[in-house]
Amino acid sequence: MAIFSKIQLDCEEIISKSFFPILPLIQIPDWEQTKKYYSLNPQHKLNSLVLSDNQIISDCRTLCTDILCNTKFDVLFSHHEVENYANTDAVLEYVSVNRSYEVELLPKGYSGLCIINFPNGKPELLKKLRPENEHTDLTKYDKLYLTQSAVLERILNEIKNHDLEI
Repeated sequence: MAIFSKIQLDCEEIISKSFFPILPLIQIPDWEQTKKYYSLNPQHKLNSLVLSDNQIISDCRTLCTDILCNTKFDVLFSHHEVENYANTDAVLEYVSVNRSYEVELLPKGYSGLCIINFPNGKPELLKKLRPENEHTDLTKYDKLYLTQSAVLERILNEIKNHDLEI
């Protein structure tokens, strides 16, 4: 089992080795709690949100760089099983960092609510993303990462070159 975090030593290393863009998907938010939070700003887009079958909403973070809306990703992998990645098409369509305003990017070092579209269908691997209202169970759930195939290749080479377990 590969532990991706073993190669995330610091921002300088991530940037120097071109391990970006990487969009960590942390969990599926509790929609009832989310609606209560956003209802304080009745004009916010999330109050009238209806997701398509190919979209998800996820709590996401960034690693050492801003990620713009409309960034495209073609690989999804889990934190503990990097080698069991899924090829996919995904687009970061929307970011909300708080209920006061909407932004066109997920800023470096921030967490936000993100709408991600999978135009060709959602990959099975998304089932490993933990719903916020469930306890962490590492046998069932994991953090997931969206990235691009060239970045994944660098990550897999780094794991191999440092003899990290896979």
